[in-house]
Amino acid sequence: MTASAIQPVVLATAITEPFDSIALDYDRVFTFSAIGKAQRSQVLRQIKRCFARGSHVLELNCGTGEDALTLGRVGVRVSAYDASPEMIRIANLKLNSEPVASKVQFSVLRNEQLFQLEGIFDGAFSNFAGLNCTLDWNCIANELARLVKPGGHFLLCIMGRTCLWEMVHSILRGRFSKAFRRTRRGPSIARIDGSSIKIIYPSVNDARILFSSGFQLNGWRGVGVFVPPSFCEPYILGNKRVLRLLAYLDSRFAHLPGVRCWGDHILLDFVRRPV
Repeated sequence: MTASAIQPVVLATAITEPFDSIALDYDRVFTFSAIGKAQRSQVLRQIKRCFARGSHVLELNCGTGEDALTLGRVGVRVSAYDASPEMIRIANLKLNSEPVASKVQFSVLRNEQLFQLEGIFDGAFSNFAGLNCTLDWNCIANELARLVKPGGHFLLCIMGRTCLWEMVHSILRGRFSKAFRRTRRGPSIARIDGSSIKIIYPSVNDARILFSSGFQLNGWRGVGVFVPPSFCEPYILGNKRVLRLLAYLDSRFAHLPGVRCWGDHILLDFVRRPV
């Protein structure tokens, strides 16, 4: 089946999600922040390399839709999904003012409901830690293997296990438990605007093994090795020259072994194995 013939079918009903409460502020706090733009640009460069104009890709955990809209502007068709109805509402509001409306579709769908989709996609991606909030990756791996064509890329950006910025910042503030929270095995509890949510921090090897039945790990890099996490935004304001330097260092060195593991996020490039 070609990409033009794909007709994704979504049967999911809207449910309340912890991320609904932060949807209105998400773009202001992260998407359009100086640090958010610097980190996102690193991921988008790789996404644009993997997905050609005219291809049809699947996005999981699309949030307010910024990545899907960016791809739509360069001629990539995107079927984008998120568990948060409020995130999807905001994404569709953005889409209404875009000339790429025919290229992008936003719908509510949980990662655990990927079995509801039909068709074959040229590739897939999930940006900025959406899958860290999903505890069972086995079902996602199986469904993506069904949905992505052989040779297609699946780009996965997740929170890394050893963020050097977070460790140093937390230790200097005497918060030793927070400094090493990502290194613990098993789920951790995160607070999102008063709600509790379980977060996991898989290693690169964990991710490689979990997706190995359908995908081969083609490579990976750090995102935000030199550019700090978003909680450092107040410190970086007014220092655009410093942020540009840190972003340049990320672009040049964040792929290197021994360096890439220290990022706020890591970007893994999987390729669908031949059937």
